[in-house]
Amino acid sequence: MRLTPSVLPWALALAAVAPAQGEPPTKERLAEIFAGGAPANLAEVRAMQGHVQALLARVVPATVSLPGATGVLIEGGLVLTAGHVTEKAGRKLRIELHDGREIEGVSLGLNNATDTGLVRVTTEGEFPTCPMGQSAGLVTGQWCLMLGHASGAKPGRAVPARLGRVLRVPESGYLVTDCTMQGGDSGGPLFDMEGRIVGINSRISRNLAQNMHVPIDAFHAEWDSLLAGEVASEESARTAYRPLGLRFERATEDGRMVVREVVTESRAADAGFEAGDRILKVDGADIDGRPAYSQALRARESDQVRFEVQRGDEILELDVELPRRAP
Repeated sequence: MRLTPSVLPWALALAAVAPAQGEPPTKERLAEIFAGGAPANLAEVRAMQGHVQALLARVVPATVSLPGATGVLIEGGLVLTAGHVTEKAGRKLRIELHDGREIEGVSLGLNNATDTGLVRVTTEGEFPTCPMGQSAGLVTGQWCLMLGHASGAKPGRAVPARLGRVLRVPESGYLVTDCTMQGGDSGGPLFDMEGRIVGINSRISRNLAQNMHVPIDAFHAEWDSLLAGEVASEESARTAYRPLGLRFERATEDGRMVVREVVTESRAADAGFEAGDRILKVDGADIDGRPAYSQALRARESDQVRFEVQRGDEILELDVELPRRAP
């Protein structure tokens, strides 16, 4: 099994500033580091690296690719993933294993409010699995390991892994870590340093260092309804995550973004955008090209985004409900 060379970028940085070699840490000392500490010397950095590499050998085989997303196999022929990945119950899904084999599955229940989702494998066979842990006992600063098929599964590339720390453990809502996510990571597993699943990748915050995961305890709490194929929450995952829905002209003389097409049943259509609208401002920021447009959307302060557009001789303000983009 080939692991991505960038799986432990922190090791090189720590090694560059760590004191001399030092003595290899005891198991107790290594556990202390992973519970929220930091390595004191190069020997401890190397011990951490060895532990994580051994952990990856155990968890990578159970991490699977779903269409445009990720999941993780658990006992009972089931796959944990995010609710916005499956979108609905009864959906047939292609599941790609870490070794490139393809199997079939069908989506079971999901909860759009908590973003939990469950899939049953319908192909017969024995497959690698990972154990479900608990998220209630996590603490801020604790080390964690996140896996996900960033930008989608790619032939010859093992599932990318990111090592980081827990930043926030709320009583309700999402776990927050600094394990940076991007598109394709949705539904992937978040592990503690014993290889237990403690979260499922859900969405990206405005700050790329703050990434949100469904706590595994949400799955425990909703297990019976998920297994029964129930769909909770009125708003569908497709509606919750549908894009803005604007397509722009390739270029204009003054650099302004000009709407070429408004996608039907999109958020832009609901807000009243029309073809030919010129984007002047987004949340008060002047828009003089695509970089400024993208930056303004990334920097928005709330889910309600105000666009100032020119339509003929009129200047209009259009408000769009645009929740944070899922990974």
